[in-house]
Amino acid sequence: MQTRIRHFRKTKGKTLRELADLIGTTPQTVQRLETAHMTVSTDWLERIATALEVRVVDLLDDAGRPRIPVLGLTARGDRVVPGELSEEIGIDVPADDPVALRVSVRTGPYEAGSLLIGNRYREGNLANAVGRDGIVALADGTYLLRRVAAGSVDGGFLLVSLNSGGETTHVQGVEWIAPIVMSVRYL
Repeated sequence: MQTRIRHFRKTKGKTLRELADLIGTTPQTVQRLETAHMTVSTDWLERIATALEVRVVDLLDDAGRPRIPVLGLTARGDRVVPGELSEEIGIDVPADDPVALRVSVRTGPYEAGSLLIGNRYREGNLANAVGRDGIVALADGTYLLRRVAAGSVDGGFLLVSLNSGGETTHVQGVEWIAPIVMSVRYL
């Protein structure tokens, strides 16, 4: 069975030796578990998940489930503070090209603790995002969570803050816009 042990080991910055020491085995055994050259039992999965501080289900590779990159956390002023871009979630979503962000402070209708998932629209489809809340990726690497109010002839977009009294801005250089298609609230 294919697993995501190697992905999480590298994400957590652990060497084969360090993970082996944490779970009481050899680096060679860890390598065999990572490459599916050894049967991965539930016992192994539980030990590895505990050592890497992830859930057992995160270690299981489900080829049919899309891996969605988590871009970061929301901050004051609808800005998104980039997170570790190696973080991903696996969830079935109604999106062809999904991205996600975690809401750390209430932003418009989205409560702190929510996970917002958007479907990326790129160059020929950007106008389809007008009138929707979305994650907006600017050419300078900045992400914003805003309402896309209107597109303009010069290729720019009018973005409105989701918070009352927030700013309205006209932006150029939009790489993509991901209208929000799902909000997941963890309780």
